[in-house]
Amino acid sequence: MKKGYDAEQVMEAVNRAISAPDTLLSQFWKETKSEAPNLSFLYPPHSRSLQVNVDLVSRNWEIEADFPIGSRRKFVGSIVVIVKKAVRALTQWYINPIVHQIRKFNMLVTRAINDVANNIEDLEERVSSLEGEIEKLRQDLNAGKKGEEESKR
Repeated sequence: MKKGYDAEQVMEAVNRAISAPDTLLSQFWKETKSEAPNLSFLYPPHSRSLQVNVDLVSRNWEIEADFPIGSRRKFVGSIVVIVKKAVRALTQWYINPIVHQIRKFNMLVTRAINDVANNIEDLEERVSSLEGEIEKLRQDLNAGKKGEEESKR
């Protein structure tokens, strides 16, 4: 013997289960995100200015492939330095073209960021002048309306 199910009752029970705040389904659908790390020590309040950030990018676009080689080891430090210099000399043919590409990309991106910042400054000036013109037109319009009201009286 087959048991009959009422579709409306089943759907009602499903909807109640989904909408109930403490159900397994609500926990399943709940979005969990890890907290972003606090990087305020890297970005002081003044760095939120576009001009400050553009300046930082402009000063730091160039990277150096030949940084100083050293070692903090006491006894084998000189051997480590010699090995590091040998590895650098052997891999320089491969690394330098990559560093050059990165430098070129950084330069182009820095130029683009500077162009965008300059365009934003130009647009800010245009917007402020247009806002001034709009305010002047509003004042002229209000003065005209007042003149019409007085002439009607």
